[in-house]
Amino acid sequence: MKAESSALRVTASEVNGLLARHFAEEFDQDRMEALRRQFEDEHIVPLRQLCPPELFGPIKDEACAIMDRHGVSHDLVFEITDNTPRSMTTVGQPVIKDEGPLIDAFYFAPELIEFVGRVVGEKVHSCPYAGEHYVISRLVKSGDTHGWHWDDFTYGIILVLEAPHYTDGGFVQAVPNTAWDKENPDVYGALLSSQVRSYALEPGDAYVVKTNTTMHRVHPIRGEGRRTIVNMTLASAEDLTKPMTHETNDALFGGVRDTRSAG
Repeated sequence: MKAESSALRVTASEVNGLLARHFAEEFDQDRMEALRRQFEDEHIVPLRQLCPPELFGPIKDEACAIMDRHGVSHDLVFEITDNTPRSMTTVGQPVIKDEGPLIDAFYFAPELIEFVGRVVGEKVHSCPYAGEHYVISRLVKSGDTHGWHWDDFTYGIILVLEAPHYTDGGFVQAVPNTAWDKENPDVYGALLSSQVRSYALEPGDAYVVKTNTTMHRVHPIRGEGRRTIVNMTLASAEDLTKPMTHETNDALFGGVRDTRSAG
């Protein structure tokens, strides 16, 4: 009941306005320019305290309640990403669409889409495949990890709801300027060819990644650490013109109930 009453403090119709005010107050021109430059250099950038404080509690409560009700545990390896592991608990887009109005409003908020476009230096779009709009994932036991991988669409924005201290793992690692050959994936080659950068995130932070050319993972957690995030996919204009496949997303998150809704 606590999660439900908390979520009632903010409605979906208020989310875009809360983001607009928070961005205007906290992300001035100098900060935005610094974020843009860092993203240009590293193809990933932390967005410290991106989520407005008055929205963070309700959206965390909403996501965690959905995870507690519907989370599905996985312990898989994917040949398509060189047999890297996925040890995690997930909830896919269809359930969130039904039960997560704040997450849905956050993802589709014009203010968020415009903000991300400013960070990455080009206009971005909601993902044409509904199954990748938003998903929730949790790492909860020692060894859990979202192993090295790339994504099909160009951009991801990840909202951090729970995160362990970096000494318990759960931090993000990224290798920019790498390529995903689905027929011959080479994670070790990518690790050898480019610098690995690591980023510790705190609850309320987010990060943007150029996911199609930046190999990335979440370092395995250890001890009693717990990491819960909402992962959201955004498309470049070029993405909208290319055929895409969704093998790992569909295996981990279930795709969509009706592909006609993918747009």
